[in-house]
Amino acid sequence: MNILKLPDVWRVVRELDLESIRSEAEARFRLIVLCDSEAQGAEAAALLSGDEAAHPWVEVRTPAELDVSGDDRATITVVLALTPPALSPAMASAFERLSRARVPVATAVLGSGRPVDAVVRAGETTRVLVPALDESGMGVLGPALVSAVPTGQRLALARQLPPLRDAVFDLLIDDTAKANATYSFTTAMAEQVPVLDVPLNLADIVILTKNQLLMGYRIALGAGKSGHARDVIGEVVGVVGGGFLFRQAARSLVGLIPVAGIVPKVAIAYTGTWAIGRAVVLWATEGKRLSAGAIGRLSRDAAGRGRAFAKALVGTRSRSARAK
Repeated sequence: MNILKLPDVWRVVRELDLESIRSEAEARFRLIVLCDSEAQGAEAAALLSGDEAAHPWVEVRTPAELDVSGDDRATITVVLALTPPALSPAMASAFERLSRARVPVATAVLGSGRPVDAVVRAGETTRVLVPALDESGMGVLGPALVSAVPTGQRLALARQLPPLRDAVFDLLIDDTAKANATYSFTTAMAEQVPVLDVPLNLADIVILTKNQLLMGYRIALGAGKSGHARDVIGEVVGVVGGGFLFRQAARSLVGLIPVAGIVPKVAIAYTGTWAIGRAVVLWATEGKRLSAGAIGRLSRDAAGRGRAFAKALVGTRSRSARAK
């Protein structure tokens, strides 16, 4: 039996405002690299842009050039501050102004291996130790910078700045996997009432599949894909494979088996979503199409974290119930 037919997938997804997601991906942003040295700031800007020249929306400023007053402050998406462990007086003053203006700040401390230098200071959103301004350094710099950016503006960074895509997609996939797992957990609790069992499991399939396809659509746009929403989502379904998508949805029906328990159901929602996200990333960024077996292996790779998240949810509810 087909749990969800392909025409139904589009009917479910189109109920959402897909145009707002496209607008989010195509929105302008303003990323300021703040550094005492203009040359070092320009090096970082080029690294973030993935090119010899900085993207026009990535600006380099010294502390003396930084303006966070009035309308100028409102246009700033995030500030990447590059500094040695000891702030210069000019940088310290700039940090105070940024803090008062409540501008998101990701601080990259260069040339330090001391854990104490990674402790977030007042006015900072994130702080990280960066060994060098090169591709290896992007492994820590990218996630720290992206985490400082408001959620609704991350997709635009991914679309325009390829070196930040991995960090954006990692957060998007993890957030969606956790959201799906949490939703499955809440319905699993309600499914303890027998009359609600079947309808809630079928609702799970619709909601989880919708979230997975929207995640895939966001990844495609963040990777620079274009075209009509229906065509892009159709490609996502083709990449994941309708068969795998529906089998993964059908597995969520484990909630219909009382002895299976809640943890497996919640873990399946997490791991299936995570695997679909990783498969879409490989297609969108590298043009690779994985077989259903390969996607299944991705799901099994995430099994540990899926079970851990599921057990944490169940444990939290148990502690809450005992506290009442």
